[in-house]
Amino acid sequence: MGKQEKGLSRRQMLGMAIGLGGFALSGKTGSVFAQEANRLFTPPLTSGPFYPQIKPLDQDADLTVLAGKKGPAQGKVIHLTGRVLNLNGEPVSGAKVEIWQADANGRYSHDSDPNPGPRDPNFQGYSVQKTDAEGRYRFKTIKPGAYPGLIAGMRTPHIHFEVEGKVDRVITQVFFPDEPLNEQDSILQSIKGPRKEALIAKMMPPTKEMDFQGA
Repeated sequence: MGKQEKGLSRRQMLGMAIGLGGFALSGKTGSVFAQEANRLFTPPLTSGPFYPQIKPLDQDADLTVLAGKKGPAQGKVIHLTGRVLNLNGEPVSGAKVEIWQADANGRYSHDSDPNPGPRDPNFQGYSVQKTDAEGRYRFKTIKPGAYPGLIAGMRTPHIHFEVEGKVDRVITQVFFPDEPLNEQDSILQSIKGPRKEALIAKMMPPTKEMDFQGA
């Protein structure tokens, strides 16, 4: 278990702000909106081969509890939160935000996943939500595990995002800070300069409305 794995406690969450023309990450909620020059729009990335073939009936914002299962998902619980913005930095209400990811063992709920690790039957693995009037969304999930890539090397922990507005659609991946495998991940390393920084989520302190029960 690495240093970052130990430091990722259940009372932490990831924060990011999303623009339909790209993605901007902020260390503090709202700071990226107040400082126009600091907004970083990140490039789209591949959806990967493991977008769900059959989406679960349970698609709510809490991926740690699956309807019909008695136990919670394995792994470190995190809250993934942010806002969807247009290119002017204005909130977009009613945008569709989809996420899908591997479980704590690095397994996707996908028949073509060759990872020999055990699949967590209690992990939802996919969710879709609409943003509120302020463009906000939030998911409760677990930190995904690393897994062997289909082409080269290990994939560092990451979460897939698809954001769709009335016109625009963006697919990308969000990565975790200070992960040893980040430097070896071919997809992350294909992005150069400040745009790579925009793909790395920032850790934020929990807020009062965060529900950490059972985390």
